[in-house]
Amino acid sequence: MSAEKDKGAALNERVWKLFERAGFETKPSSNDPFEESVELSPRQTRTVDLSAVDKKLGVKIIGWNKARRELKESLTVHIHDYKELQKKATANSVLFVSTGKEVSPTHKRYAEEQGMRVWGEEELRYYEAVVDAIGIYAKYEMIHSFGIETQEEKSIHPVFALRFHQPHSNSETNLFLFTIPPEKLLRTCVIFRRAQGSGDTYQRMVRKDRLQRFKKFITQPNEILPPNIIVNFTERANWRPLKISPTYENGQPIVLARAKDCELGVLSIPMKYASLELIDGQHRLYGFVGTEPATKENFNLVVLGLECLPFDKRRGTFVAINDNSRRVDPNLVAFLKYTDVETECQKDPELMAIKIVVELNKSDPFKKRIRLLDIGKQRVTLKGFSGYDLKSVIGPRGLLRKFYPENQSTKYISALRMYFGVLKSLFEEEWKAPEKYIIFRNKGISAFLKLLKSILKTCKATKTTFCRAVVNKYLGALKDNWKGGWDMDSLKKSYVGSQGWKDFHRDLIRAIRKKYRKFKE
Repeated sequence: MSAEKDKGAALNERVWKLFERAGFETKPSSNDPFEESVELSPRQTRTVDLSAVDKKLGVKIIGWNKARRELKESLTVHIHDYKELQKKATANSVLFVSTGKEVSPTHKRYAEEQGMRVWGEEELRYYEAVVDAIGIYAKYEMIHSFGIETQEEKSIHPVFALRFHQPHSNSETNLFLFTIPPEKLLRTCVIFRRAQGSGDTYQRMVRKDRLQRFKKFITQPNEILPPNIIVNFTERANWRPLKISPTYENGQPIVLARAKDCELGVLSIPMKYASLELIDGQHRLYGFVGTEPATKENFNLVVLGLECLPFDKRRGTFVAINDNSRRVDPNLVAFLKYTDVETECQKDPELMAIKIVVELNKSDPFKKRIRLLDIGKQRVTLKGFSGYDLKSVIGPRGLLRKFYPENQSTKYISALRMYFGVLKSLFEEEWKAPEKYIIFRNKGISAFLKLLKSILKTCKATKTTFCRAVVNKYLGALKDNWKGGWDMDSLKKSYVGSQGWKDFHRDLIRAIRKKYRKFKE
């Protein structure tokens, strides 16, 4: 019980510190250790784990935090209980944080229907990372995520803008070129969401070191910042063309080479939080976070706005800009390609491989052990796992495809879960310590996917069914006959460079052949 209390106290502190760093006044806080008391009646009061207030914006959020693996009552009971507490505390919303027990999607949806939110460990870590990167400006994204609308969000910011189209003047997509102070964008922008409003919503993370470099650059006297900020308006932009006289001041007619290419008008930008998705230029914008208020309010930032692009086009634009760029974590680029549409995956081995890895991450043996995004410390990554070796076994000529010609992701996922489950059961110690051992790191996954090909080849040659018993047979032989150890540092010295890891795979095969001579390479 003492350990649970310690975990609960630590979680409470994590949550209020997160909101405090985002610019809310909190109880408890760094200056006051006491929780807020809510008066239910003259004789009855209740304390809440979190009270986060922004008086200027008129926002108040109360919270409930639990680090226990099991809850005494259903979350529904707590939702009903906190509905009354929310009224008495005059709060806009309620946050439930459960890091010990995973809350079901059904309960999360029910909480959202009541105007409340549920965070697990992943959501908590995400917002901690956002606050760590952009400080108090994370507040606006957080408020938006609760479905709270403030008074200042009803204001409109009108600007001159050039409207044009691509790839040609008769295209349907509107593009707007305009300028705006950073302070306005910092409140209204969120970094490109993978799927806004859905369960797998995600935004890429900014890097603090790059923000510092941009801050130093933009605070130099008379510095300019060329246009490289691209946003998507999530709602139809209110744009009105201006009628201008096509003549110079002296009355001479203006003759343009391509008169229909662009036109001048007034663009009315709503100041609604998270209404603009930042597709590119995140570090240029968030570099202003630590600058003086006058810089944020007066710098004339150049922006290209895209109007209501469907998700596939936004994703394609982001990937086209960033796929070969070292600025963006390759894991994120891979995740943005993810689709659960089976027919699309069946046409493209890359999409199928990404879907398989995302699904593997949802349950054992890989449950939450794969880093899908650009935050987290997992040793196995989406990019690494879904790369060449996995694509080659499920591609049109892949050996796993030959065993499962239906080309269904569920079949591949089941087979891989079984294969790596056997691997985990045989190498439990190595599984538990990926920081030390190779087996459950990217290089290990790659090596064992190559070994999977060899097992499949052997099954085909011997007309054997690919099943748990067969996998256990060959991996058991590997465990019994491998003499080199699995320590990553030692293996790095033995297998140098890309060719070295090919040799590592061959040595795995040699170890199995000590017992089964006909094992295929």
